[in-house]
Amino acid sequence: MMDIRIRTKLRTIRGVIKYRKVLKRVIKTYLEFFEDFDITVWGSISEAEEEGIKFAVSQANKCDGPIVEVGTLFGHTACLIASLKRADIPLVAVDDFSWNPFYLPSGVHRRFTMRTMRYIMDHCSTQLFDGNAADFYSTHAKLNPSMVFIDAEHDYESVKRDIDWAISTGCPVISGHDYTDQYHGVVKAVNEAFGNNFLLFDSIWVHQN
Repeated sequence: MMDIRIRTKLRTIRGVIKYRKVLKRVIKTYLEFFEDFDITVWGSISEAEEEGIKFAVSQANKCDGPIVEVGTLFGHTACLIASLKRADIPLVAVDDFSWNPFYLPSGVHRRFTMRTMRYIMDHCSTQLFDGNAADFYSTHAKLNPSMVFIDAEHDYESVKRDIDWAISTGCPVISGHDYTDQYHGVVKAVNEAFGNNFLLFDSIWVHQN
């Protein structure tokens, strides 16, 4: 009878071979993170970026209307926003679970995020829109948010679309993540929309009307 340790090793080897393409991408992301601990693309934010979100939400709290987070990933920033917003202001987190840095299947990604956000969904007037940004915009054309936080797709066209929608609603506070050299599309879209009329907290940008 084959030793259990040998069977375990063989099963591991078969798994590595079967999922080698996915594992290669996961390892690449993992190594990038360990090369630079300041990278905040894993759904995390730095202390300076947290101050930016606190400032943006404090300004939104002076207004009425829901806060919309476009791109919630694992729900970490949603939990922070929910802890800072006025109790009577709803938070809507938008994500279609099509990407995550660990390359988890979308169903697993969705369940993980739902569990992360369970408390704020039950107790902090938070809801999840399970779909992409374009679908959300088409079904919420008359929404008047107090704040839109943009952290979904990072290419120029997508960020421009997100900013354009936020502007079209008359939203008083428009903010987002990843204004860095790594994401030229974010930088270009923000600069084109607002010029110098925004504040920067590390890679968090905040514009006020």
